[in-house]
Amino acid sequence: MELELWEKAHAEAFLNIKESLPKVRGMFVAYNSNIDAIKHITEGDIAKLIKLVDLNEIQQKVASYPREIQTPVDFLARLIIAMRDGKAAEVPTYTSDIHEWLMDNLVFDKARMGGQAGIISNHLVHLGIRKVITYVPWLSSEQAEYFSKSKNLVHPVIKDDVLLLKHPTEAYNPKFKPRVNWIIEFSKGMKVKYGCEQFEVPRDNRLIISSRPPWIRIDMPRKLYDQLPKLQEDVDGAILAGYQMIRENYEDGTTYHEYIGRAVNVIERLKEGNSDIRIHVEFTSISNKVIRKAILKDIVCRHVHSLGLDTVEVANALNVIGFEELAYSVIDKDEKAIVALYEGAVRLLHELKLERVHVHSLGFYICVISKDHPLGLEGHKKALLFASTLAATQASLGDIHSIDDVAKGLEVPVSRKGYEELEILGKYLVRRDICSMEEFEDGCISTPTHDVVIIPTKIVDDPVATVGIGDAISAGAFVAMLAEMK
Repeated sequence: MELELWEKAHAEAFLNIKESLPKVRGMFVAYNSNIDAIKHITEGDIAKLIKLVDLNEIQQKVASYPREIQTPVDFLARLIIAMRDGKAAEVPTYTSDIHEWLMDNLVFDKARMGGQAGIISNHLVHLGIRKVITYVPWLSSEQAEYFSKSKNLVHPVIKDDVLLLKHPTEAYNPKFKPRVNWIIEFSKGMKVKYGCEQFEVPRDNRLIISSRPPWIRIDMPRKLYDQLPKLQEDVDGAILAGYQMIRENYEDGTTYHEYIGRAVNVIERLKEGNSDIRIHVEFTSISNKVIRKAILKDIVCRHVHSLGLDTVEVANALNVIGFEELAYSVIDKDEKAIVALYEGAVRLLHELKLERVHVHSLGFYICVISKDHPLGLEGHKKALLFASTLAATQASLGDIHSIDDVAKGLEVPVSRKGYEELEILGKYLVRRDICSMEEFEDGCISTPTHDVVIIPTKIVDDPVATVGIGDAISAGAFVAMLAEMK
């Protein structure tokens, strides 16, 4: 299908999904929400920060690739790596010292809703979903203010053993403190120099410093857990995110095993209330391989229907479930990387017993679907095209306030680069007799073991912001899929 036809397909899918979204009764979204302190860093900022620390230490840390941020040197090393590779990264810090150092030396530009669940909750309510039930285990008064003021957005609370749904500003715990993440955004073309090393940033992206104080737990009060099935009349789907907050060991002697078990129990309770509910997990960068594997093998596998990932996250997932060689091929920079990405998505679908694996990459999406999924391929295709338009709007405007705003994304052209990358995958699939070129160009492919939808997407050359784009893609595609199923 030529680019002009893909443009037309985007427009038709947007109108179709816009009409069907009101059929979705509601969504349950948990767990991670925080306040994002956003800074768009400049070449001058980088030069200034490098002067504040020992240059040799930075070079050593860049080589050793710190997995968490304990010092300013750790921060600068991971920032340099992210800028050099042009890839998004999320790195945890378990101390408030980094926040204080950044406040002293790199004042943020603005603050906004952060965390996958928080961002997704606001996205869904702005799309006009009738009811969005958000749950944040550490909801503070400051955090509550960053949620949309819509009456359609509610948070569950237990009062006198009764389940109530109130707006977050009426549901927070006054004893809780806010959790603040730093989002360091950088632009394509920036020149970075440290010592004898220098490079040019290959693409717009960001580094997230994820604050994980010891009181952060992926958990739910017992009384609320017991009453989860009562939400059955209010939700058709659930989007769960934030499992990366789980730690191997806690100060009170508990371990990740306990919190993994609790996370699974919550999913099972949601299913008790509605056997037709669809559960989507939004994956993210998780440096701890033990936790990464436990999330995939013990939470996602068999308990979840859908998984959303970007290219790097696909590689990370493959790496811990026994496909190391394929994982390296996914992040390789040669033309075979897109083939490895497709094959990796297929492995994840079958290994984790999923209905759907949605991979979003710059310029294209690949969605691998089980043969027994109740929605046809055209429905999945419309959902992905809608998500592409939604993401383009998010990148263009920086925020979305209503479903009508999403039409702005239709003005963004479909990526020629993404379209050309897909041609490489198309030739591979045809050569392997997986599909005909006609089927590939249509974007819908049926194989004996799985189905696939592959589309080129709209890309904004100079995005207002990159934060929240991946969340818009996954949430938009998933809720659009539910709307098509209705």
